[in-house]
Amino acid sequence: MPAGRITKPKAVNDLRGDSHKRRRHEKEPDPPKQKPVCPEYLDDIAKAEWATITDQLDQMGMLSSADRACIEFYCLSYSRYRKAEAVIAKFGEVLVSKKTGAMYNSPYAATLCGALDTCRRLLIEMGLTPAARSRLRGSTQQDAAPNEFISEFVLRSA
Repeated sequence: MPAGRITKPKAVNDLRGDSHKRRRHEKEPDPPKQKPVCPEYLDDIAKAEWATITDQLDQMGMLSSADRACIEFYCLSYSRYRKAEAVIAKFGEVLVSKKTGAMYNSPYAATLCGALDTCRRLLIEMGLTPAARSRLRGSTQQDAAPNEFISEFVLRSA
C-alpha cells in the first residue's frame, strides 16, 4: 500500500483545477452516468433523503450509479441521526437511573454523534458541504443564475 494522501479522482481534480498536472490519472475509468436505484429496504426518512441528495448530485453533474453504496450509507446514517434526535428530544440527553438516581448520558447521544460524523464525512466525500464546494470550479449553469437575478433586479429598479 503506497504511503501518503489518498489519490483524488480525476473528476475532482478537473473540478478543482489541480495545478500539479503531473499527478493526474489520465487512465482513470469514467463512472457510468446512470442514476442509481434507491434500495427498497430503506425506511421513509432514508428514501426521502435519497431523492433529495440524488437530485442535488444530478444538478451538480456528479451523480453516478457507481456511487450507489456511498449514497446508501449516507442515507442510512442520516436516518439513524434523525431517529436518535427524535428520541433525545423526547427523553432528553441526560437520563436518571431509576435504581440509583445517578445521571448518565443517553445511549442515543453516542448514536447521534456517530451518525452525524458519518454524514459529515460522506457529504465532504461527495462535495456537498460549503467547504467542499468552494474547492470545486463552478459550472456555467450555476454561474448563470446570479447574473439573471442581478439583471432582473437592475431592470426592476430602473
